[in-house]
Amino acid sequence: MALGLRCFRLVHPVFCNSLAAWTRPVSEGTLKTASGRQNDRGQSMAPPAAPIRYFATKKAKGSLDHITVVTADGKLALNQIGQISMKSPQLILVNMASFPECTAAAIKAIRESGMNLNPEVEGTLIRVPIPKVTREHREMLVKLAKQNTNKAKDSLRKVRTNAMNKLKKSKDKVSEDTIRLIEKQISQMADDTVAELDRHLAVKTKELLG
Repeated sequence: MALGLRCFRLVHPVFCNSLAAWTRPVSEGTLKTASGRQNDRGQSMAPPAAPIRYFATKKAKGSLDHITVVTADGKLALNQIGQISMKSPQLILVNMASFPECTAAAIKAIRESGMNLNPEVEGTLIRVPIPKVTREHREMLVKLAKQNTNKAKDSLRKVRTNAMNKLKKSKDKVSEDTIRLIEKQISQMADDTVAELDRHLAVKTKELLG
């Protein structure tokens, strides 16, 4: 049994951390900070939180925060390399003065974010007009939310499979009862996470479509 517990400790924390990455709020995401990017160059990043929550129509400024920008130093959130502010309810400003070399990449990321945005640039200042929120636009956001939910579920299945495979390698050293207990716990954690993803999708769909 002691060996079984050691096995579970090896599998369980990794699985917990991977699941948490898909359910924590975007504000707690694990993207690297720009200030540490030189030290972290070349290292892989943890998966970002499922982006369902920031498909917003009411908080336009926050909707841009975690757009992923591909830079020479890796993938960074827009709010880590640019200062985002609301000029008016119809206009967002992104000041790239701190990282001017990333301006073009930021514009590309905003345009390809799937939020129907057409940014304009003046030097290192990016102007992002907020389009009128039509029914068609809301339906498009719901579609994007569903796509990202499915991506999160796909990643979850990979994490679950990896955990199960690691567990199988210990079957010759751990009792069958312990193996079944750990498998049950892993499956329950995966099922709970899927339910949480579906709940967030339902809330966002209701917010967008009523």
